Amino acid sequence: MKRLLLVLAFLVPLAFAAGPVGKPAPSFSGKTIDGQPFDLRQYLGKKPIALHFWGSNCPPCRVEAPYWAQAQKAYGDQIAIIGVDVQDINVLAQDFVYTYGWTFPVVADALGSVAAAYRVTMKPTTVYIGIDGTIIGYHPGAYRRAADFENDLLRAISWRP
Repeated sequence: MKRLLLVLAFLVPLAFAAGPVGKPAPSFSGKTIDGQPFDLRQYLGKKPIALHFWGSNCPPCRVEAPYWAQAQKAYGDQIAIIGVDVQDINVLAQDFVYTYGWTFPVVADALGSVAAAYRVTMKPTTVYIGIDGTIIGYHPGAYRRAADFENDLLRAISWRP
């Protein structure tokens, strides 16, 4: 019995950390960090989406930030990359985006409600949404290797319902 409880204590957090894979992506709207209106529904069904949850005060976010700029240039016509700036100071977020040359939309999530809807508990986290609007991938934490990052992007691009 103790062994079973120990196994469950280990597996339950892992199941939660796996995110809502296989579920419809929660829709949200709001403003980008530069004040433009944003609605996820404008992107659903057109191409896969990579939702990248981050913050300017997150050292691992800075490490992988160049990956996102490169991905936008290389794959922006095949996947919609959308940044979600979680509980951040807007001017710091704008500086971060400018510093790393991000050209994709970055939504302000000042209250963390978008992150909560996607069960994001750490920054950075990336959620991949298939062209059908289903969550197909969830990567909590920073990518340690550019190759792993690119593999996940390509997997999302080639995924079919």
